[in-house]
Amino acid sequence: MTTGPLLTRPALHAWSAQERDVLVRAAMNSYPCGVGRPWSLEVRGDRAELSERFGASSWHPEGVGRDRVIACGAALAGVVVAARVLGWLPETVLLGEPGRPALVARVTAPGRHRPTGTDVRRFRAIFDRTRHRHAVDLAELPEEPLAEVVRTGTMPGVRLVPVRSFAPARRKQTLEAGLLVVTTSDGRRDQVLAGAAMQEASLAARALGFTAAPQISPFQFREFRQRLVRSCGLGGSPQLLLRLGR
Repeated sequence: MTTGPLLTRPALHAWSAQERDVLVRAAMNSYPCGVGRPWSLEVRGDRAELSERFGASSWHPEGVGRDRVIACGAALAGVVVAARVLGWLPETVLLGEPGRPALVARVTAPGRHRPTGTDVRRFRAIFDRTRHRHAVDLAELPEEPLAEVVRTGTMPGVRLVPVRSFAPARRKQTLEAGLLVVTTSDGRRDQVLAGAAMQEASLAARALGFTAAPQISPFQFREFRQRLVRSCGLGGSPQLLLRLGR
């Protein structure tokens, strides 16, 4: 019996102290999703590990912590954007260790990346403090920039669906016009991806001169999500709404 040559994986980049500070700042300035920072980020050696703080507050007990998980996804996207602007091509593994249930994601840097102007603009948008005052009808926004926002937030298992304002029966809180973040299913992984997609899309929007703000609280209620699915004829699970303005 013959065997081929043993293939070894290239050594991963070890994050420097300066890079660690950049990654942490990017995560800390991601959208808190109404629950503060329900995560911890440990950067050590070649790994940046993001974990959920199970004891952190959640917006509503009916949501079973889904807002915390979405906030973790937003922080993860901040780390990924920061890694790219630092000149690294990040590799992300989600929920990779059954023995560590709090672990949300591990980010490593297996290769170099030349930062683009888009990378830099989106990184700067992390720290943009322009207030979002009100949502606008998506039909009022330029077509190509809006399409870029949608493309940026679209990833395997997640899509962004433009919707008009929506008022479900027996609910006081209405849904404004915006981009509905819809996942294939509704597990923890889907909620992480929804948060990451929201953060990526919002950074793209802000880099293009729009304002952006997520609406998450009504999605804590299963009844609200079900009514939204029926009203809009959606396939999949709606996780949140990203409102855009200018």
